[in-house]
Amino acid sequence: MFLIKKEKSVNVSSDDHDKRERLFFHDIINQTHGLILFLNQRQSINKVISVSEIQMLEKEVRTLQSLIKDHFQFMHKDLTNSYDWVVFNIAEIAIQNLITNYLPKNSVQVFFNKNGIDDKSEVVYFPIFYRIMNNVIKNMSEANGQVIHFNFHHTDNGLIIETKNDVQIEIGDSNTRKGLGLESISSLVHECGGQFEYEFSKGIWSNRIFLPGPKKMTLQEEQKKAA
Repeated sequence: MFLIKKEKSVNVSSDDHDKRERLFFHDIINQTHGLILFLNQRQSINKVISVSEIQMLEKEVRTLQSLIKDHFQFMHKDLTNSYDWVVFNIAEIAIQNLITNYLPKNSVQVFFNKNGIDDKSEVVYFPIFYRIMNNVIKNMSEANGQVIHFNFHHTDNGLIIETKNDVQIEIGDSNTRKGLGLESISSLVHECGGQFEYEFSKGIWSNRIFLPGPKKMTLQEEQKKAA
């Protein structure tokens, strides 16, 4: 049975603000940790970074800028190319970079499936999408998963993300599983009006995430302001 994490909309308190800051700090460290893993991999094999890899690193820096901009809601003259709502193929490139950094090809099988998604027209809100997927993929890596499944399905209301991975470490049952990664996913999903469910059964960890599209997210923001 999937466990559904739900949060009620309340006025922002000092504790809520501190929690939001703590989760953001956690996710930024995760993002930069992925970059360090990539650079360490190149150093370990004494490989010069190629032009295409430099372009990838530039995208990662823009991703970092986008996360900071989204969190603080500040503008800056040098943030002209940050990521907000992006078409799915841009989001997919970011996922593939995370997979490359966290899930080595020589020991992990990754299956990637897209249903009903037009890469050049379907959009996702990148800062939230990226932070969620970074936590999901990092958790897979820490579970020493060897078989990983990603499934993305577009609906009229938004994007459904389903993932599965085997777990090769002792983590206890999903009711007692603790970690800022799961907490951050839950907070981000419900902040934008989505839904997050997870299950751990028979050595398999499953996530099911719904992220609303632009129209539903705009409605959610309007309802928050009216509350």
